Parts: sequence; C-alpha cells; structure tokens
Amino acid sequence: MADPAPAAPPSRVPTGGSGERGRSLSFYISIVLFLVIVVAVLYMLASGLMLGAGEREFELAITPSGGAIGPGERMDVEVRITLLRAGPSFFEYDLPVTLHAEDVPKGIYVTFNPATDLPDPQFTSRMLIAHAGAPPGAYSFTVHATGTDGRSLSLPFRLQVTGAAPNATAPR
Repeated sequence: MADPAPAAPPSRVPTGGSGERGRSLSFYISIVLFLVIVVAVLYMLASGLMLGAGEREFELAITPSGGAIGPGERMDVEVRITLLRAGPSFFEYDLPVTLHAEDVPKGIYVTFNPATDLPDPQFTSRMLIAHAGAPPGAYSFTVHATGTDGRSLSLPFRLQVTGAAPNATAPR
C-alpha cells in the first residue's frame, strides 16, 4: 500500500478582517451603553436619596370636619391619609402612619380603626366618636397623623355636644 500523499498545509485565514473588527466595535459600544445606563440609574438613586427625602409626603383629610353628638350617640368619621406623589415611585412615602386624637374633651371617646397603616397610595381609617357624659357645648380636638420617621400633620375636629348630660336631673 502506498502512503497517502502529504496533506496540503492549511491555508491562512486572514485575521483582523472587517467582520471581526465590526463585532469587536459592537461589543465595546454595548459595554459603554450598559455602563452609561448603570451610571444614570445610580445618579437617580443618589439624587433621590439626598433630595427625595424632603419629597416623601402625605396628606391628612377628615370628612366631615365637624359634627354634633348627643347623649348616648356615636359618630363615624372618615380619616384619609393620601400619599403625595412628588417624585419617582421608589421615593414615595413608604412608612406606616399612626392616627391619634389630642385634647379630647372629658366625656367623649375617640378611637381609630385602623389606627396605623401604610399609605399605598392611601389608607382610610374610621374615627369613632362616642358620647359618654360630656356636658353640652362646643368643643374642638386635634387629629394627628404621624409617620414613623417623625413627619406629622394635624387637623382640628369641631364637635357640638347637644342635649343634657345624662347625669343631670330634670327639674320637678
């Protein structure tokens, strides 16, 4: 048997052709674009953390803002905490807010249901006002909404107590 003829040396494929150069350029352009996007996102996050903290706000609304109540009566009032959208959604007020009443007159009880919640984008609480022996007259107390970061809003609630106090004796 005869030995096979020696194989021809492999032909050289030219390197650095325009096709390879184009792929290399496109790779570097995609890397640069990726880095530009990363830097832009980091800039937005950093500016939001520095400046956005002042934009995280909520508002307080009470409906109705006042009312009348008599002996043995109760009143149901809507209290709404609404997120104010002042910037990108990831800088919204995302902390729980707690409601409480201050300077409530003796003989009047005020409770909230729920008393604490997250405004996403809002939460509604029911403020229950119950008459428990307050004498007739015009009163006012303050409803406070306080975030866990210390931000606070307050609104007055005007209350008219009607009728005689339950402990009063009728003249004979």
